[in-house]
Amino acid sequence: MDDERAAELAVALAALAGREIGADEARAVVVHTRALTPARANAVWARHRRAPRTVSLRDYLAMTLRFTAQDPPPSGGDR
Repeated sequence: MDDERAAELAVALAALAGREIGADEARAVVVHTRALTPARANAVWARHRRAPRTVSLRDYLAMTLRFTAQDPPPSGGDR
C-alpha cells in the first residue's frame, strides 16, 4: 500500500475509533507504521486486548495499518 493510501486509511480508522486526525497526523502514523517492528506491533496488540485505553491512538493506528498491509494467510484449501 502506498503512503497516500495508508494515510487515508489512518484517517478512516481514526474516525471509526471516534477520533478525528488531520493530514499531518495521518502522515506521522504512516511513518510510525514503517518503523514498527513485528514484535512491537504484537506488544501493542496484546496491551490493546488487555487495556485498550492505555494504547496511544498513534500506536493503535500504526498497529492496525501494519496488520492490514500483510498478505492474507493461505486459505484452508491450500494445505
